This record gives sequence, structure tokens and C-alpha cells, in this order.
Amino acid sequence: MARKQDNVSNLIDSVISKAQGTQTGEREIVDIITFCEDAKYLNFLNHDYPLELWPMQKIVLKLFYRGTEGNEDLELTQDELNILKKIETEEELDYEQEMGGFHQVVDKYNRGTLFTHMLLVMGRRSSKTMMVSIIAAYEAYKLCQAPEGNPQKKYKIGMDKPIHIMNLAVSEAQALDPLFAEIETRLARSNYFQDKINHDSSIKGKIYLLTDADKAENARRREKGMSVLLTGSVILMSGHSNSASLRGHATICVLFDEFAHFMTTTGKNSGDEVYNSMTPSMKQFGKDGKVVMLSDPRGKDGMFYKLFPMSQKRKAKADGTFEWPHDDILAVQLPTWCMNPSPELTKEILERTEKPKDPAAFQTTYGARFVGSQGSKLFDPMRIEAAIDLRMQEIRAGDPNKTFYIHLDPASTSHNYALAMVHVEAFANPNGLVRRVAVLDYMKMWTPVNGNPVPFADVEKTIRDLCRRFRVAQVTFDSFQSQQAIQNLTCSGVKSFETPFRPQYITEIYGELRTLFNEGNIVIYPHEHLIGELKEMMYKIQNRGIKRFFDPKSEYPSDDCADALAGAVYQSLHAVVSRILPKSVLVNTGRR
Repeated sequence: MARKQDNVSNLIDSVISKAQGTQTGEREIVDIITFCEDAKYLNFLNHDYPLELWPMQKIVLKLFYRGTEGNEDLELTQDELNILKKIETEEELDYEQEMGGFHQVVDKYNRGTLFTHMLLVMGRRSSKTMMVSIIAAYEAYKLCQAPEGNPQKKYKIGMDKPIHIMNLAVSEAQALDPLFAEIETRLARSNYFQDKINHDSSIKGKIYLLTDADKAENARRREKGMSVLLTGSVILMSGHSNSASLRGHATICVLFDEFAHFMTTTGKNSGDEVYNSMTPSMKQFGKDGKVVMLSDPRGKDGMFYKLFPMSQKRKAKADGTFEWPHDDILAVQLPTWCMNPSPELTKEILERTEKPKDPAAFQTTYGARFVGSQGSKLFDPMRIEAAIDLRMQEIRAGDPNKTFYIHLDPASTSHNYALAMVHVEAFANPNGLVRRVAVLDYMKMWTPVNGNPVPFADVEKTIRDLCRRFRVAQVTFDSFQSQQAIQNLTCSGVKSFETPFRPQYITEIYGELRTLFNEGNIVIYPHEHLIGELKEMMYKIQNRGIKRFFDPKSEYPSDDCADALAGAVYQSLHAVVSRILPKSVLVNTGRR
């Protein structure tokens, strides 16, 4: 009887508390696990095909959110702590042992650390997309649950300035599908968001959410006969590394998908540049601002790797205790078999079926290990395969309405001589933005015989033949003993010049080529040697840019075709840009 009275008393107190909270504008925020499973929110457990969070999914979400608003009482179970202990003792990972090794993850939990950054260094098939969609939906939910349903007021932001949650990927296609598509699915299937999604303002790559404050303001405007209404002050937005429209927003959460695959050198598409341009706008949200990076790893370079050791750094104090200068960074490194409990993805099965195919690739792809000083693959083989059009073949005659660009990688005494010819196709997407696609039309490589140099007469004959059959705008050479060839072609009326084959230029042309592959903006025909070179090419970071190289023991121990393609693509794209820019003129205004 006493227990029943206590339960009734607790229920009354709860109702009174919630009523008082409503009067003061406060809103309840549930913890991240309840948000995933409860029927009011993402409702995972009651789908037609119930979604049960994997043990490590729960652990990661608890680690990241424990101690934040609504998650004050969230704790790891003993079974979950045992899972972390098993990873610490059984897995070979990249944590610095002198900094505590993998156990530093548990130390952060025990200290109750609050996080602004999370790095998930994960193998393939580790549910990266699912994790991003959950976090994006939860961050949107927390904004809508701000006091009075007014997140702008909570963070002292102008009422006319939307708050953004952004997911960023290497390419537009990857950012939209499957990543943003899964975020849309999470919100669309949630009862909580049914009355908040503004379907009238649907734009590809954007979801507008109407907060209660937005709805009240729209009701006021309608009452006054105003036709301009708010579309939603919380925006979930998809973007990619090459998008200039991402800067300047009030962004509370940025989710980087496959961040290690962002270009790691300088330039607008580099991971460092995108990270540095996005994070300043988050400072206005204090500890509520979140950066989440999910990726299988690549080399020990770039922002993704830079933050990994930073998360572990600790300094001994005079009293024998430690301080952690970057304690707000949580870095969790998980091989595929630690994250995904599927029986076909156990460590034993993957080591038997996948490791023999490519032991080095296995370490990064499934083992989630960073590549050491030997470098990492410059191009993702899957993206190279996606760029191959099996219907294409080397063309014999050119469309007179298209302009072609030829680039040559000249040979020294014992090296190959390669030539690539490309043109650019321009397309306008539904938003009116122009998408330029580079198309490989012709590739040829000359190989020296008996150590003798390749006869340039043969090369020149091919160039002249191409210029007769195609509308060639220019022919360019890497700057290696090319002056005589350039002079011969120029005298024949073919515009020819050298390109500066310096480290910075190599970084630029290969950065451009890698971006095109990542964004699906290049098409190549099935040229076996070129494809082999691209798949085998490695790179590592040096002070003045990237050094690309190949394994001399590989099946394609050269980079000549790849160099020719990178140069041709770079020259064609920049020539297209220069043609559409306004031209300068000299005007004589007379004497005054």
C-alpha cells in the first residue's frame, strides 16, 4: 500500500514538474537511446522491421552524449564496459600507449568529460551512415525542444537567422545519397517531426523544420494578412567539400562523412580547409556545438589523423596528476568486426576471405588502421571503376562543336612517353549551378626499345594527326626538354607551351583530378594501363605538397599515363573557366 502511495506521489510530482516547466518555457529532452527506441521519436523498436542498435552503436552514442542535457543519468552497463575492455586487450590499434592506449576512451568516460568533437575511425560496413543520421536527427530534436520552442532565443541569435545542422561528404552525390536520404528517412518516419517538417519548402539537400516559435510567428503574420511566412528556423543541409555555399551559416553541428577521403593537402577542397572554414561559426553555441567525423582511415596526414593523437594528449602536473589539453575530443577506433556483429563479418572470416586479396588495404578497409609512412592510395579504386564507361572507346573523329586539349608527359632516355586528350562537357543542375565533366577521348603511351629514347617524330606525327581530326585548342608539355617540340608545333600553327612541373603544380593537378573522381565528374574509357596506374598510385604529404609515387614491384610500375591525364584535365578545366571570365582591355582616355 505504501509503495502504491509513493508511486502516485511520484506521478503527481512529475505532472506538477512538467506543468511548471511548460509555464517557464522549459522542454523535456530525452536521452539519446530513448530517442532512438521510443515510439514518440525514431521508434526503432516498432518498425515493420525493428531496428535494434548494435552494442557498439549504443556504446558510442552513450560515450558522446553522456552528461549533456537530457543525458545526465546515461551510463554504460557492465556488459558495455566489458566490451571496451575486450577491445583494449585484444585489438591492435593506433592509440599511443604512453598516453594510455585505448583505455583513454574509458578514462574520459570515468572523468565525465563533455565532448565537442567525435572521431569514429571505423572499418567498412560499420554503419557510418546510420550513426550520422541518428546524430543529425537528435541534434535537430534538441533544437526544437529549446525553451519556448525557440532555439534562437536560447543561443542569443537573431530571430531571422536559421540554425543549421550540416552533413558534408567528399562529393555531392555521396552527400545526398545515401547519407542525406537516410537522414530524411529518419525524420519522415518519426512521430515527433511529423508536424515540424515544412514540406512546402522542400529543396533537394535541405530539410526545413518549423519550431513552435516559428509556428507562432507565422500565425501572427497570417492574422495581420502578411503573405511572407517563415520556412523553418532549423535547417538540415547536405553539402560537399567543393561547395562554397556552406560558409557563414550559424551551424551547431557538422557531420563529416568519410572525412579521411577529403583531399589532405592545401586548397579549397582539402579536409583542413573545409574543417577550418566550418568550425568558427560553431563557437557561438559553446559546448553544444558538435563536430562528428566518421571515416575509414587513410594516411597519417590531414585533419582526420591530426585530431586522433590530439585527443589522447596529456600532460603531467607537478602534483603527479594529469591534464588533457584536448579533452573535448573523443576518438574511437573500431575495426569492422568490433562494430558490426554480423556473423559474416567476424575477424576470423574477414582475415580468411579479404586479407589475402590485399593485406595492406585490409588493414585500413576493415582493420581501421592508419597507413604509416609508406603512404596511401591516391585514388579510391571504387571511384575509378565508377568513372569508367564501358560503352566508350577511343574516338576517331571529333565533334566540331567541342574543343579538345592535349597534354604530354615527355620521356627521358629510358622512360615512357604518354599523351592524353580530353574535352569538357557542361551541365546545369536543377539549382542552376554548372557542373563540368572532363571526358577522356584519347590516351597513348610510347615505350622505349632497347634503352633508346622514344623518337619524338612518332609523337609529333600523332599530335599533328589529332589536330587534323579534332578541334584542338592547345597542346601542353610537362617541362622536361620540350622546347624543340613546342617550337616545331608552334611553327605549324598549333598553340603549345610548357607547364611548370613543380611540387605545388603537381599537388594542384592531382588534387583537381582526385576531386573529379570523388565527385563523379570525370569519364574515362577502358584503357587498361591508365586504370592500372591510377589504382596503384600512392602518395604521402611533404612540406611543399604531395609526393605521388608507385610501387616498382606492382603490375603497373609507372605514372606516365596518370600524369598525362592529370595535366590534360587541369588545363582543359582552367581553359574553360578563363573563356567565361570577362577579358581585360587597355583603353586610351587621352590627355587631360
